[in-house]
Amino acid sequence: MNASNAFEKIRPVVEAMADLMCCHGFSPEEEGLIRSHLLARGFELDLIRQAEDWCEKSQSSGSVVDLLSMFVPSATGTRVSNPLERIAVSDHMLSAVEQCRDRGIISVDMAERLLEGSRALDTRDWDDDDVLAFFVDACAQNISPEAQTKLERALTGNFKDYYC
Repeated sequence: MNASNAFEKIRPVVEAMADLMCCHGFSPEEEGLIRSHLLARGFELDLIRQAEDWCEKSQSSGSVVDLLSMFVPSATGTRVSNPLERIAVSDHMLSAVEQCRDRGIISVDMAERLLEGSRALDTRDWDDDDVLAFFVDACAQNISPEAQTKLERALTGNFKDYYC
């Protein structure tokens, strides 16, 4: 079996690992926890070990998380921008919401609700800090305080906690 076929065999496992590390915040050091999640998703232990070996060998080209971020599934659906978004939210905040959506920090649906909420509230006279506080408060219902802090940093353009 050539290297390409061997990789294609473990690719679903690598993609699942990418999802766990890049989108759900697992650390590469949490091997046992990641392995148990992969087993729970129905992957065979042998394939998981092969994927782990592949990640270790590939680490020489950089960080494992950076490497795995290439395999994170892209967001589904197409989004049609509305010119009213440019009026209701500054370009900076709109860009931050789009980046959070692209990185999987917030869902496509949540991004739409945030932007629609900012239009409905007419945030044109709000500064970026007020809009940021609104976005964080709107998302805070469903996330932990630690995740809320990470989201707030992401919405200000600091994506160091997010690799995808």
